[in-house]
Amino acid sequence: MTDLEEVDFSILHLRRGVPEAFKILFFQYYPEFFSFADMLLQDRLSAKNVTMEALFLLWKKHADFENEKNIKAFLYLTVRNHCLNFIRYLQKNPEGGEYRPSGITAPLLPDTILQDIYHFTAAC
Repeated sequence: MTDLEEVDFSILHLRRGVPEAFKILFFQYYPEFFSFADMLLQDRLSAKNVTMEALFLLWKKHADFENEKNIKAFLYLTVRNHCLNFIRYLQKNPEGGEYRPSGITAPLLPDTILQDIYHFTAAC
């Protein structure tokens, strides 16, 4: 299954590790959580990095989620905590620059999906 139309998003697909399900979820939730991070950080590049890191962490833990409510709660907490940690860092290091992920990198996903994700985030 490589065509997005063939895969409807469902928790079952995500839990099974279907990359297309993650892509659909990423496109669905990225704008909401990017806006949340940007509101907290007032820095679009850092907000983008925080949001992508949180979503990639979600993918790494994809088998752990029972429903969309759990997914959204996880994303809100993860984005909030990363933003607050970065704000604390900036208070101690005012010249700290933008947020850089703390080791959460792009997960193992097909290159075509990663390209679509990076293209999507560049356009936002």
